[in-house]
Amino acid sequence: MPGRLPEGGRRRGGQPVPVGSVLDRLLPGLHIEERVVAAAATDLWSEVVGPEVARRTHAVGVRDGELLVEVQGAVWMGHLAILRQGILDDVNERLPADARLRGIRLVPMRGKEGSRFEPTG
Repeated sequence: MPGRLPEGGRRRGGQPVPVGSVLDRLLPGLHIEERVVAAAATDLWSEVVGPEVARRTHAVGVRDGELLVEVQGAVWMGHLAILRQGILDDVNERLPADARLRGIRLVPMRGKEGSRFEPTG
């Protein structure tokens, strides 16, 4: 692998490699900033939509600038589709300018996750 150091962190001449230069090569590939933004956006979801909607949805992450949200049932999917732009605006107001989302993608909830929600009454 190009740019990779031999085990022990030494170049071929036996000279130690400064940690800073190793980190400069390593950190960009980890996409840490993108992961922090995704975590912030998913954490904001419940706060922005409130407890009623949060019980029926789950923000799972950010992909290509879109917050991916799993939704329980077609009725809630339709309701959130109508409210989506307002929710997006609220989330973006709370994120740093360089971390703003371009959209919210609503998808049906999968697996047994739907069973943890209370029925509406």
